[in-house]
Amino acid sequence: MSETTQTETETQRQEQPGDLTVIKSALTQDIKSTILFFVRTFTAFNGLLFGISSLFNTAMAYAAFQRCIFAFGLASLIRLSQRVGPVQFSKEYLLNVVLEDSAHFFLYSANFASHKPTTIIAVVPTVYCFLQSSVFLNNILKECNGASWASLKAQLNKLLQNQQKLLRLSATAEIFIMPLVLVQLFTGQCGSILTPLVYYQFLMLRYISRRNPYVRTAFTELKMSINQLIYKPGCPAIVRTVVTKIMSLIERLSPVSYQQRQRQAN
Repeated sequence: MSETTQTETETQRQEQPGDLTVIKSALTQDIKSTILFFVRTFTAFNGLLFGISSLFNTAMAYAAFQRCIFAFGLASLIRLSQRVGPVQFSKEYLLNVVLEDSAHFFLYSANFASHKPTTIIAVVPTVYCFLQSSVFLNNILKECNGASWASLKAQLNKLLQNQQKLLRLSATAEIFIMPLVLVQLFTGQCGSILTPLVYYQFLMLRYISRRNPYVRTAFTELKMSINQLIYKPGCPAIVRTVVTKIMSLIERLSPVSYQQRQRQAN
């Protein structure tokens, strides 16, 4: 009986494809997604390289920052083509493009293509691409049963459990880049006077994003945190007044969310 069971087990193992065969099949099944995976991995790698090399090698950090931004733009174009399909000259197609996150990120890359290397600017493409590459890799490894992949799969699952935290981190970075580029503009460190204007449009598009509500959530959380600070008894009245007026101005400049627009249209 045991010999029969052992024989059946060996036969099943022979019938099951090897892990490398499974990975190869998954990578060749959708070439565009595979290319996107490698471009995103390249983006995340250069973002991390920029953060490390900026501590000791300015030239290496500058080159890594440029590669990170350009690769992020390429990844955004590939993903945009997956989401909206071939180019069409119609109002509906243009509207779909504007509402896509990948179009927002392409605008982000184009805006900072010639910008001074800055850590917080590199955070957005690094975190986003690192997370998306991890999702893709995790989906491939689900079909792999070898013990050698167990540790990597465990690390990926642990990472993806913190997916929302990483997306919130990226959204918070997107918000704080706005005052940063304004400061850089007045200190002569901004690549172009158009950079803050283009970035404002990017931030507004992120605010009305259909698939990513984290920028709206981050704005709300920041507002609540600031309100808690300025309404403490120890906060000077003049500070409270100035901050309240600034927050009111920001709220007037912010667009309504996509859901609100849909309700208004209906």
